[in-house]
Amino acid sequence: MTILAALLLATAPTLAADPACANQSALAEPWTSWTQSGQAKAGAQAQGAPVLILGKPITATLIPVDYIHFATPPGKGGKDGHGGLFALSLRQAARVGIALDGPAWIDVVTGATPVPSVDHGHGPDCSSLRKIVWFDLSAGRHLVQIAGSKSAEIRVMAADAKANQPVP
Repeated sequence: MTILAALLLATAPTLAADPACANQSALAEPWTSWTQSGQAKAGAQAQGAPVLILGKPITATLIPVDYIHFATPPGKGGKDGHGGLFALSLRQAARVGIALDGPAWIDVVTGATPVPSVDHGHGPDCSSLRKIVWFDLSAGRHLVQIAGSKSAEIRVMAADAKANQPVP
């Protein structure tokens, strides 16, 4: 019986042990679906890259950056480790946040032009949203480039900032 109790304590989530996280409420829009799970293998080239759907997170299997044909060279810190390419299509222009649960570099490319980020930060305390980078994107197809991850797996999600605004 003592062994069973010890095993249950050892496998309890570490966030629950943090008193500050005990009363943590669900994530706010546009991140409410962050804990859901889809799976994908990151692309090595733009053609055939898996699609990111706004509001739908995926756990992506990444590949070594040496095997990726980036549309533009990754930003700082993105030359080593793992990464991958993802397609993102928008029907209309939007401010889009790309979120990750681990450290990595995020670039968005439209055609052959990198899109400058407009903001960045972290997710709420007690969440696994480690990094969020915001981009103002036009309607059309974009390429999301992830690079520099030490891990070969990362959770990624694209979200429209308008999901956080009340409907008039």
